[in-house]
Amino acid sequence: MKIQRLITACALAVSLAMFGMMGSATAAPKCDRQCLIDLMQKYVGALANHDPKGLPFAEKVRFTENSEKTVEFLEVGKGLWENATGGPTEFQIYAADPEAQAAACLVVMKEKEKDIILGARLKLNNGKITEAEHLVVRGGAMSKMPYGSMPTLQKARPGFSEDVPKAEQMKREDLIRIGLSYYDALTSEDGTRAPFAPECERRENGMTTAGGAPPAAGGKTPPGGAMPTGGFGGVPRDCEGQLSAGVFSYITEIKPRMVVADVQKGLSVGFSMFRHDGTKRLPKDAAPGTSNKTQYGQFNMAAMHIYKIRKGKLYEIEAPGAVLPYDIKSGWQAEEKVYPKPK
Repeated sequence: MKIQRLITACALAVSLAMFGMMGSATAAPKCDRQCLIDLMQKYVGALANHDPKGLPFAEKVRFTENSEKTVEFLEVGKGLWENATGGPTEFQIYAADPEAQAAACLVVMKEKEKDIILGARLKLNNGKITEAEHLVVRGGAMSKMPYGSMPTLQKARPGFSEDVPKAEQMKREDLIRIGLSYYDALTSEDGTRAPFAPECERRENGMTTAGGAPPAAGGKTPPGGAMPTGGFGGVPRDCEGQLSAGVFSYITEIKPRMVVADVQKGLSVGFSMFRHDGTKRLPKDAAPGTSNKTQYGQFNMAAMHIYKIRKGKLYEIEAPGAVLPYDIKSGWQAEEKVYPKPK
């Protein structure tokens, strides 16, 4: 009887060991940085072919995309998978985060034969795509020119593809922290809360809105040139000074998610939902009775920000954004931070 129990116990132990070996054998290895970049590029290329079958999607995928009216959860194969009519132009930015098993991109391509800006991200688990997100920016925003014709959207600025020297590479958590500091500065009217480099240049939907070349004489600007927030009417042109001047006090709330930190390239990538309730934060020295109403009304904006960070400073910022109806949700609320920070 004892011998039989011993044999049974040994058999069970062998079975468990074999099961463990099988489990480890079937676990997919983590995707390294190049693997993530290759997958993101393959993903973008597959959109115009309307063919997601060659990509490693999990059985269940959380996939969101914005229309002009809302942000929707879609089945893989719907949305831009149906409507893309042209692959990416030469304007392409990629970022990868092996620790988070995530990748992101910003490209210019076509939807229904019209130029769009696409910000996209992927999240992997055990080698399978479990999350996908599209931010589609269509025409009619800051410039009336097609995005593919704007000089600033011909090619990405070189800094986004340059490696940070090994000795200067920052920790992932520090890239995330610096990325989040931008939203803090944006909603506090205090540009010193983010570590802007003096040369910082921000572009939004292809328009230079901070830094860059001075505006042309007479207030006229070339396509892709500085916007009014970049130097008109005495408003500072530099990234830090512009925020401290209260230019963006009409932003009621920002709910960002930092989704990728690319240590090799020094990139921090965030997706966010901006909310504007039609009021603005007044300066402390505002005269009694000063109205806090804005001329913009109520609206939301879904946005993506890619930050290039060198030696702890923000140098290049690329930020596409799509205007949406007021109070629309991103679908990813559980992961969102809130700015201004609740008191």
